[in-house]
Amino acid sequence: MQNNDGNETNEEEQSLIFSIKTQVGKELNAADMINSRAKKSKIDIPAILVTPELRGYIFVESYNNELIKDMIKTISYVRNMLEGDIPINQIEHFLTPASAVSKITEGDVVEMVAGPFRGETAKVTHIDDAKEEITVELFEAMVPIPITVRGEQVRIIKRKDEDKKKE
Repeated sequence: MQNNDGNETNEEEQSLIFSIKTQVGKELNAADMINSRAKKSKIDIPAILVTPELRGYIFVESYNNELIKDMIKTISYVRNMLEGDIPINQIEHFLTPASAVSKITEGDVVEMVAGPFRGETAKVTHIDDAKEEITVELFEAMVPIPITVRGEQVRIIKRKDEDKKKE
């Protein structure tokens, strides 16, 4: 059977996931270079995963680790390939996007990092998980007016449960 690149593949052959150590901050560049070299060399790489939570590493799905090892030797941002393959269940949590409001709870103190109220501190009064929005009340406002902002526009400064631990 032929894959979309025209290379012969065995239908029973299972792709494996390999971990590649890269220079921190250059994961995306390394992934782009691996992808372009794989296309030039006609090496079948079904997927490359770069995740912001895991700095300095990328995951490459391939059928042959020796071809990948040879290909990455000359890529400047790549350090080395870790021995062995990684089961898919160990990286599944990277494949589902996390909600911007999932780590925020009502009562948390947040700092506005974007929008017209940037730099202001506020208290979270309501969370809308479906829309990924939160409602906050600014501390410096004369009158407490509820403001609804997107979850990625805030950064948690102090959690509500931190106050309870001190008491």
